Amino acid sequence: MTDIKALAGRRFGIAERADRTRAASLLSRLGPSNPAAFPWVLMAPTLIVLFAFGIYPFLNALYIASQNVILSRPHSPRFFVGLYQYQAVIQDPEFWHALRTTIWFTVQAVFLQFWLGLGLALLFQRAVRGASILRIFILIPMILPPLVAALIWRYMFYPGAGLVTYYAGGVTRALGMGEIPFLSDPTIAFHTLVFVDVWEWTPFMFLMMTAGLASIPRQPYEAAEIDGASAWRVFWTITMPLLKPAILIAVIIRTMDAFRTYELIVVMTRGGPGNATTTLNVYLTKTGLEFFDASKAAAISLIMMMTIIVMSLVFIRAMRMRSQSAA
Repeated sequence: MTDIKALAGRRFGIAERADRTRAASLLSRLGPSNPAAFPWVLMAPTLIVLFAFGIYPFLNALYIASQNVILSRPHSPRFFVGLYQYQAVIQDPEFWHALRTTIWFTVQAVFLQFWLGLGLALLFQRAVRGASILRIFILIPMILPPLVAALIWRYMFYPGAGLVTYYAGGVTRALGMGEIPFLSDPTIAFHTLVFVDVWEWTPFMFLMMTAGLASIPRQPYEAAEIDGASAWRVFWTITMPLLKPAILIAVIIRTMDAFRTYELIVVMTRGGPGNATTTLNVYLTKTGLEFFDASKAAAISLIMMMTIIVMSLVFIRAMRMRSQSAA
């Protein structure tokens, strides 16, 4: 019995030493001692997440867009259709209307957000009483989830009972006019959505412009003050050129976000009245989840992605050319 226990103990010790040897060998191959493999080990979790939530959905969208996938007919045979889905999207007048609406919404919203955010950042550069408290109030809209912000404004613009419609209706009735159809008139509904998006995301521009202004050195301003330059000339010749990196980052981020706006539009207008506020994201959702055409929806999503990439590259190129010409 004692011999059996001793033999088992020796075998266990040999196995344990073998496991330690394998672990040490693996550590030497993948650990810090191997500079070629160790960076990949550190990046592995990030790469796995990137593949799961970025690369795989993209490849899957490419595959679905090349098929004839109809969600309402899950058992129908699938076959390769090439570029037919992209052709169907481009030939759809609803797509071009949604694209124009999306671009016009993005241009208006980002333009107003940029200048309002820059104006607030310049204002807070000066000594403002209660600046810390005012900053908190300015940043509140950005802290709210987009869905919550959309619900708040939907109830505020609710016909007849909303806070805004009640007081605005009182003013218009006193002037002999009817109630303002904030969400039922096509033109007014569109500009109402722009107003809410500006209210929600101007704080982001304010933060970016504040950070950009804080990074500008004081020496150019001191030299301009000695030369007697006016405030307007200082703004256009010193502040704006030195602020271009922050402007570029902020405008690109907000352009991509505004181009993909979804919760605000769906909650407040559902793309209506009619299709007046139907953007590409709303058009994509209706195509995939209301008409169950998954392949066409995948093609729309890829066209949206390419449009955002092209817009960003064009904007970066324009900013670089302007910087080079100014230099």
